[in-house]
Amino acid sequence: MELWIGAINLGFLYAFMTIGIFITFRVYDFPDITVDGSFTTGAAVAAVLITAGVHSIPAVAAAFFLAAAAGMITALIHTRFNVNGLLAGILVMTGLYSVNLHVMGRSNIPLLNQVTLFTHLESLNPGMPPEIWICLCLAIVMAFLWVAVSLFFKTDLGITMRITGNNPTMAGANGVNVNLMKMLGIALANGFVGVSGGLVAQYQGFADIGMGIGTVVIGLASVIIGEAVLKRRSIYIKILSVFIGSIIFRFMIAFALFVGMNPIDMKLLTAIFVLLTLVASKSVSGKKGMKGSIDSLRKRVAAQNKIVLSTGAAIVILVGGFIGFRYMGQEPAATSKMFKIGLLQVSDNGLLNITRDSFVEEMKRIGYEEGRNCRIYLENANGDLAAVSSILDKFIMEKVDIIVPISTACTQTAVNRVKDRPIVFATVANPFIIGTGKSETDHLPNVTGVYGWVPMDEMLSMVKKIVPGKIKVGSIWDQAQSNSVFNVENLRKAAEADGEVTFVGNNIANSSEVYQAALGLVNKGIEAFVLSPDNIVYSAFESVVKAARPKKIPIAVSDVERLSDGALLAYGYDYTISGVQAAHLVDRILKGEDPGKMPFERYRKVTIGINMRVAEEMGLQIPDEVMAKATCMIGRDGSKIEIK
Repeated sequence: MELWIGAINLGFLYAFMTIGIFITFRVYDFPDITVDGSFTTGAAVAAVLITAGVHSIPAVAAAFFLAAAAGMITALIHTRFNVNGLLAGILVMTGLYSVNLHVMGRSNIPLLNQVTLFTHLESLNPGMPPEIWICLCLAIVMAFLWVAVSLFFKTDLGITMRITGNNPTMAGANGVNVNLMKMLGIALANGFVGVSGGLVAQYQGFADIGMGIGTVVIGLASVIIGEAVLKRRSIYIKILSVFIGSIIFRFMIAFALFVGMNPIDMKLLTAIFVLLTLVASKSVSGKKGMKGSIDSLRKRVAAQNKIVLSTGAAIVILVGGFIGFRYMGQEPAATSKMFKIGLLQVSDNGLLNITRDSFVEEMKRIGYEEGRNCRIYLENANGDLAAVSSILDKFIMEKVDIIVPISTACTQTAVNRVKDRPIVFATVANPFIIGTGKSETDHLPNVTGVYGWVPMDEMLSMVKKIVPGKIKVGSIWDQAQSNSVFNVENLRKAAEADGEVTFVGNNIANSSEVYQAALGLVNKGIEAFVLSPDNIVYSAFESVVKAARPKKIPIAVSDVERLSDGALLAYGYDYTISGVQAAHLVDRILKGEDPGKMPFERYRKVTIGINMRVAEEMGLQIPDEVMAKATCMIGRDGSKIEIK
């Protein structure tokens, strides 16, 4: 039940955004990609104000006006400077990335311990299950919003906006300021998108710099799906179709999770469904006037849409059932209790995969055998933060005994949404900055886990032993990753504490910027690269090697797997131990221990690796002190050597 109720709640919250897409796409026929940025703007503004003590309702109102201002700028660029609408939206969306980071001050703002709109709603709960109570409250809000928006489009201003979008030439001939109407409409649309962002952030328990990615696609799909279900000319029905489309889209995601599909497969099927709907609509409109009366045409439209809707639903069900069948076998009868464990990772990342695999293997070694006395649900959100909430709802519906979120993003959502069962997190750098607790022993009553950040001061000390004297070290990081920022700040402090080290760094926003950032640091005369954990930088690690190799600049990393790719030194944790330790925590809880009384655990195993081939190429002599601490090595012939 929780999976489906959660889908309805998300559908309601994203309906504000879908209204915005409806205004730009259907009323103005304007391809406004600004919404990918204004959604995050709404979340950022609301989160910052709420953490500053502002009531959630004024915070959402502020989100509306700031996001509307972003839309106004897009429309201004388009109308006053005659810039293509799509390009204007891309320009503003790109600029909003930096603006949103400045507003937030960091890439992620947790709202776990803040008083949000949903905290107020829960205080009024007469005793119903929380998700159902929220659903009822949101249904009332949606009913009011439906009537209000529909009535607005029947006012003089609303009718003028619709006429302007329908026929701007005729509207201009009748004295309407077309550019002003377009600016107001696009601003209003982005305001609704900002409200959606602010509400979703409060519902999920955090605002994140990347949560707006793909907003325009989700909104467009919801609008078209809704129109396929309700094809009427009445403005009331058109607005209602927006709400229905938003809910159906979320139900499709929930269904994908229910049958065991990957959420990214669901997006492909949604795209096919939307394409079929568009093609059918174009086919009918292209034959207008050739096949009889308007009534006949309408019947054909309805028939086409029913066929498309049925076809799309059939595709979803058949493919979903097929994929689900692969992963959903019959559970054999068990003589002992069948423990259910829900494991969730945010993306297909090497470190997260290592943690997942080591967890499953250690659980088996301890005695938890899949199908005999336990079932482990393995889920991957594939970078879709909205899917994380839906997967957690699925775990609750499946009545799992313990939830194991891997990564900071999954843990943050889990501790906000799940209060009634234990959570054991793994591979989280700093759990305290996301609101899980104040210390290893003072934490949420249903939460424990394994964490650890790379000791950047020790890594820097190791670099100094290899490159002695006064040195300048350079680092590259993605400002949107809170853990990257945290580690870089630790590196900066370590450099400042050492009178012989100068720190310089460059920010990047995506992997294509890494090479240029690395070249910039090389040109500043650095003697070594010191790279903290960062998914974006490590995904483009070869670019750093390419920039550093001609100048024979050594690279120190926290991921031992990068030794064979050209790093000289690796100093960090073995993330296999993260999964192993998490498995033992789960075992203790299943045997009756209280997670609230179990301290958080730090990673126990540090890995130090040396690449002797790189050292030889650069003419560097590795001190005996460093060699004595090495746990693995790349030999001069390129072979990997494990040191016990």
